[in-house]
Amino acid sequence: MNKQTIGLWSLLSLVIFIICDIWMSGNSTDLIKTIIFAVVLYGVLLLAGWRRWRLAYHFLAVVIGIYALSYLIIIKAAVSGNAHIGVAIFAGLGIIVNLLWYRVAAHQLKVDYIRIVSKNLKK
Repeated sequence: MNKQTIGLWSLLSLVIFIICDIWMSGNSTDLIKTIIFAVVLYGVLLLAGWRRWRLAYHFLAVVIGIYALSYLIIIKAAVSGNAHIGVAIFAGLGIIVNLLWYRVAAHQLKVDYIRIVSKNLKK
């Protein structure tokens, strides 16, 4: 898959995270800070990936994994009765999107890893 497809799946993952965050938090300054941080983090790593920075997609994989864990916390809160069940369904969709991101990005991660290793072997 190409980097544009990875970027689109990443943006979809970000949008789902923001929607779940808004749904769970309501309006607050911490919510705005979280959204800004997530957008900057995704944006910087996506731009670095498009500019062929070695570990950009690897770091993005870690970020997406951490956000997938936050979806599990959202689902747990919804099941325990502290949140609307719709947000749990949406968080489940977020987990599916993140797993599909890993499926789409697996080839690019492998290519980047091979490029890094071959470059280090030449030294």
